[in-house]
Amino acid sequence: MSDPMNERPGDPQPPPPEAERKSSSPLIWILILIALIAFAWYFYNRNAGSESIGDLTPPAATSDAMTPAPSSPAEGTAGAEKPRAKAPKKVARAEPKDREATVLDRPVPSYPPEAYRAREEGTVVVKAQVDALGNASDVEIVSRSGSRILDRAAMNEVRKWKFNPAIKDGRTVTSSVQVPVDYRLDEQ
Repeated sequence: MSDPMNERPGDPQPPPPEAERKSSSPLIWILILIALIAFAWYFYNRNAGSESIGDLTPPAATSDAMTPAPSSPAEGTAGAEKPRAKAPKKVARAEPKDREATVLDRPVPSYPPEAYRAREEGTVVVKAQVDALGNASDVEIVSRSGSRILDRAAMNEVRKWKFNPAIKDGRTVTSSVQVPVDYRLDEQ
């Protein structure tokens, strides 16, 4: 530092000491970044959610869960369906049609070990409420197999399945669906 007594009036003076530069805290930058990400996420989901579930083409399914369960054994064999021809793809979007809930993801049911050892087999018809997201709830048995073990296992299996929810007036709605669950020893 220079001594003010030794300075002359014509000498250039050194610049005054700069005030410490105030910088933004990293916390503020992190908060701004989080706000921007949340804003982008909001608009992305808002635009992605504008498509109705009914506008999407449902996957082709060949499961017997798509057909209603026969009310009697004679009805099950008499009404064999013929395979349907594929419909041509439409270019223009159509309004979603009303439809019932259908099985989307149907994993092969695991055979309960106790029932397998006892050589029990049968078909359980299960009724489930399907919510607007395709999840099963309020599962109950409509037709028993004759084995308590298989009946309980079928109810637990259907709770895990995913469904295409029912559509009414262009919106997904809660509905009920009946699905058969087969337990056969020859398939294991």
